[in-house]
Formats: sequence, structure tokens, C-alpha cells
Amino acid sequence: RFPRVSNAADVDALAAEPGVDVRVTADPDVVASADLVVLPGSRATAADLEWMRSRGLDTAVISRVGTGRPVLGLCGGYQMRTESIEDPNGVESRSAQTVAGLGLLPIQVRFGIDKHLGQPVGTWRGHAVTAYEIHHGVATRTLDGGEAEPFLDGWRAGPVWGMTWHGALENDGFRRAFLTEVASQAGVRWRAHPGAPGFRAMRESMLDRLADAIEDHLDTAALAGLVGVDL
Repeated sequence: RFPRVSNAADVDALAAEPGVDVRVTADPDVVASADLVVLPGSRATAADLEWMRSRGLDTAVISRVGTGRPVLGLCGGYQMRTESIEDPNGVESRSAQTVAGLGLLPIQVRFGIDKHLGQPVGTWRGHAVTAYEIHHGVATRTLDGGEAEPFLDGWRAGPVWGMTWHGALENDGFRRAFLTEVASQAGVRWRAHPGAPGFRAMRESMLDRLADAIEDHLDTAALAGLVGVDL
């Protein structure tokens, strides 16, 4: 849980999987013991990284990586695990600064003035992935790349996974293949439930039920009149 979290809905698809329990926490003990830790996006990456350090969460993340337990970083959470974060134009901070990352990936991040927007597509382990991206930071692999290998648009080094894409976990095949692999890294057995519905179909069903509830219990014509809209 970051004070300036963004795109927090990235973990909704994980929570929808049978056998997966998602907890939002700032407790270092929970972070250290979880089967998988997800560091979400942030509107102020360097500031939230400092917040992590002030609470010992950085130590908990680094310690679990040392024992081979997986950590997934998404956008800002991915950038925090790199070697350094440069913001020469004060894009996310009030002044130019460079801060040390957690050093878990051989990557350097530099924030530019222009925001990168896109709807990328890719594949991982044969599974199609569609997503979206919205970020200022550009990640560059350092010369000493070590064991890092590409992971969609990001990088993976052992139990450390990171990407800037949002919404990738909504892709059922990719999500379930990823969960199976990180469960193995964590030393637990997990397999996708054969009868589990797809996440996007589940979300559409939930929205339909919400729309039905609004129609049944609200006077939508009166509400439209208040805002000056004709139904």
C-alpha cells in the first residue's frame, strides 16, 4: 500500500482467482512472509520509495528476494527495484533529483517531460497479452545486465519481476501461467481452477448487475432531470 498509489485495480484480477488471497498491507512481516508481493504503480515513485524505507518495507522486500521468493513490480513499483531513478526535470518531484533504487534489477530509470501513452500487445510463454501504459519513466538496462531477461516490456531476474504495463494481469492465460510460475518459486502448489470464469467476463457481469440495481432502485428519470439530461 503506497500513499500515492495509482492503478491499484491491477491486482483485482489476482483477487478474482480461486485460491488466491490478496491483502493490501504496509506490514513488513506480511510482506516478508507472503507467497507473492506486488508493488503497484505510484504517482510519485521516489516519494513512495522513501515512504517504504521509512517503514522497513524495503528491507522486507530485499530479504524475501534473497530467499528466492517472488516480487512483482508494476510501473512505479517496477521502477523502485532498479538501481537508480533520475528525475532531472522534477516531473514527479518538486525539484530535480536522483535517488537510489532497491538495486534488485540491473536497470536505470530516467523520467522525461513527455508522458508515454500506449495500448501495447505482446506474448509471454505463448499467451497473448493486451495492456495499457501511462508513464514518464524510461527504463534502460545497465551494462552489467547479469541474469536479467525480458518480461513483456520490462525485466525479470530470478524472483524479481517488473513491467510498466497495466492491465496485463487481466489476460487469463498470462495471469494463470504467471501465478503458476511464481507459486513454484515460493514453494507452494497452485493451479488454475478449471471452472474459473475469465476475469473480463466476470467484470462485465458485475457491471451488468450494478446497472440493474441502479435501474431497479433509483429514479433515473428524476436524476436525469436534476442534471439536465434527457433520457
